Amino acid sequence: MSLLTNLNGVIAASATVSVLDRGFLYGDSIYEVVRTFQGRHFGLQEHLDRLRQSAEHLYMEVPWSDQHIQAEVERTLQQAPWQESYIRIVVSRGTETKISLQPSPNLQPSLLIVASEISPEPILSEQGIHLVISERLRNDRQALSPAAKTGNYLNNILALLEAQQQGAEDALMLNQQGDITEATTSNLWIVREGVVQTPPADVGILKGITRYFLWRILQTHGIPCEEVILKPEDLWSAEEAFLSSSVRLMMPVNQINEYRLPQCPGKITRFLWEEFLRLMAKESHSFEKILPV
Repeated sequence: MSLLTNLNGVIAASATVSVLDRGFLYGDSIYEVVRTFQGRHFGLQEHLDRLRQSAEHLYMEVPWSDQHIQAEVERTLQQAPWQESYIRIVVSRGTETKISLQPSPNLQPSLLIVASEISPEPILSEQGIHLVISERLRNDRQALSPAAKTGNYLNNILALLEAQQQGAEDALMLNQQGDITEATTSNLWIVREGVVQTPPADVGILKGITRYFLWRILQTHGIPCEEVILKPEDLWSAEEAFLSSSVRLMMPVNQINEYRLPQCPGKITRFLWEEFLRLMAKESHSFEKILPV
């Protein structure tokens, strides 16, 4: 696997962290995942905004400016011999001098950037994926809020493993009230009677950056769309469905539990895919124009 790391400014093929790093010991860290398109990072500022929001949830300080983090991302990408990259930005609260749940005062956070090679051209799956509604509930907002993108993903990992044990590729997770929240690493969208629907933030989701851009596209083109609380029974009348995330962008859904979607990928899914690629290309060209000569 082609990989580059940048740990606190040192770029290498691999990196190591201390066994006393709080991100390693407790998942006491935050992160963002960005991808490149046409060689340029896409949506980085939106991801950095969310990184700082996650830090607030964890009472954590991010001591570097957005400009510094962006410069380190770009410095890392410049050394990558491949065309397109998956980029993971991780901020750990820091490294302890002894094992203790209580964070030590004056800890120095660590900044890790990992870049790895991805397919040079995004492709919309014609096959789609099979989802199951998990019996494992999404973390409650009053416990560990899904609105914070933290290094603690055990809730999602268990749901994913259990879905795979049932022959599915991913899981949809409910909250304590029985509302659909999201998949293990993606936001859910369905189309019913020509209306695009997605769960609202207050059911307990991570507000995806791709979700944000798709919402902009829907509104720009006047496609009926709404944030709505969805129960499992609402899914059985969906004509099409898809997941959205920052790396694979959009993934059509062909089946949820035993229900097979009539369209996969559907007409609206295909339209949003094409418009999303146009948006990414436009943003990439705008980024090129502001680069120093």
